[in-house]
Amino acid sequence: MATSGVHRVGPAHPRRTGSPAAPVVLLLVLLLAGVVAPRPAVADVDVAPAEIAPAEIVPAVTAAYGDAGTLAVVVAHQEQRLTDVSIRAAEARSARVLGHTAGNELADRPFPTASMVKLFLAEDLLHRARTGAITLTPDDRAQLEVMIRSSDDPAASDFWVRFDGARMVRDVATRYGLSATSPPARWGQWGETMTTAADLAWFLVRLPVVAHPEDAALLQDWMRTATPIAADGFDQQFGAFGTLPGAAVKQGWMCCLGGQRHLHSVGLVGERVVVLLSEVPSSVGWGGARTALDAAAAAVPA
Repeated sequence: MATSGVHRVGPAHPRRTGSPAAPVVLLLVLLLAGVVAPRPAVADVDVAPAEIAPAEIVPAVTAAYGDAGTLAVVVAHQEQRLTDVSIRAAEARSARVLGHTAGNELADRPFPTASMVKLFLAEDLLHRARTGAITLTPDDRAQLEVMIRSSDDPAASDFWVRFDGARMVRDVATRYGLSATSPPARWGQWGETMTTAADLAWFLVRLPVVAHPEDAALLQDWMRTATPIAADGFDQQFGAFGTLPGAAVKQGWMCCLGGQRHLHSVGLVGERVVVLLSEVPSSVGWGGARTALDAAAAAVPA
């Protein structure tokens, strides 16, 4: 919190003699009387009062996108792992997090994930390795990193086959409570995994408290260091990437399932979660799809 100066209590040069008992007694009296409030525990501090509520952000984002195609939007506040707090305090904070979540009318509409499913794969593989269910070699971990940072497709395909990708999607959906997320109908077509903006946002909201802290931090660090150009040469700098300064991002693109192009972007800015899932007719080029998604992301306050 910024301050405008130093405010002293009492004389500028306090006496060096005398007993400190009187100030202590006075403080106790003031506390009991309710004149001086005790300092709140850090874990109970939540969203700053000046932060713009998601319910105010979402309509602006939807309007900025225009009529290029279909856009699902969710803006939320990420939960953080709490320690040494009561159950009541934890429940109250969860309620405040839910109160800082909003989406447009398409937030629950299913979309193919394209490369967003790679977030689910990486989280589940890190989780299974930590619990001893599988062993990840150094090369596997290097592949996981490039799969997230550079959206590497061969890495995703390799993990999908070796570790049962459909099971990974189902396991993540169960652990995070993602009711509208399911494996693809066609085996091996991992980009056709289905999810919603609401589910994807909830995954990111809950990541710090469901995943092991080290795994959550690693996944978010890979997102924070995404490469401008993907492994397949696609320019990843659209939507949240480059538009929201300092965002940890994951990008997705796919053409042309059902005659549609899909361009997706998620961003973590501080503790704010932004999910943008878009669909345009294949007749609309990537340029038009990117321009619309950039405008949507630009409507999110920094």
